[in-house]
Amino acid sequence: MNKAAKQKSSTAIYDTLRDMAISFKFTPGERINESELSATLGVSRTPLREAMQKLVSENLLRWERNKGFFCRPLDVKEIYDLYQFRRLIETEVVRIVCRNASDEALQELKEYVEQTAEYSDPDQGIDIDQGFHKKIAVMSDNNELVQALNKIDQRIFFVRWIDLVKHGPARMNKHSDIVNAMIARDEELAVSTMANHVEQHLEQISDLIREGYGFIYTGNTPKI
Repeated sequence: MNKAAKQKSSTAIYDTLRDMAISFKFTPGERINESELSATLGVSRTPLREAMQKLVSENLLRWERNKGFFCRPLDVKEIYDLYQFRRLIETEVVRIVCRNASDEALQELKEYVEQTAEYSDPDQGIDIDQGFHKKIAVMSDNNELVQALNKIDQRIFFVRWIDLVKHGPARMNKHSDIVNAMIARDEELAVSTMANHVEQHLEQISDLIREGYGFIYTGNTPKI
């Protein structure tokens, strides 16, 4: 295998494991059997371990000395902290976009919201929701903010999916309000609307996680 093919293979292994981790195809707290996983995925242990170590560095898996790799728990405090962090990032992003984004870029975002107002299932809905927030982050032209948001998105992906299962399109009704405030260059309204949009989740995290365990143990998890 040449170097390029090997690199592609390693990337594919990482992508597969990341998707399994963020959608809790592993049970929270479960010790991951590397031999079984290697056989299941049809890959060798070395690139598998490298991918798992990377996921540990991204807080998507856990590692314990002399014990191995584990699925992370669904922890209320951790998810709460991540949503607070997300609120800080997204309100700052909105502030920057209100000041600097072009009228054309804001109009394109409005068209995206209009075109994605309806969806058929939570798996599609989470793609739409993440797409909306990522588009705003990219419009800030601040790569550090984009990367920080991407990392948060991976760690809250499952809880976000549960929320869409429970609440459906109602959770995304604020998208139009956020866009309209930015188009009007009403910075404070855009910031407060985004903050309220993110804060909707904070009071319900315990309930969402409790429901999440039910989904995990019935095998009804996101299709990535």
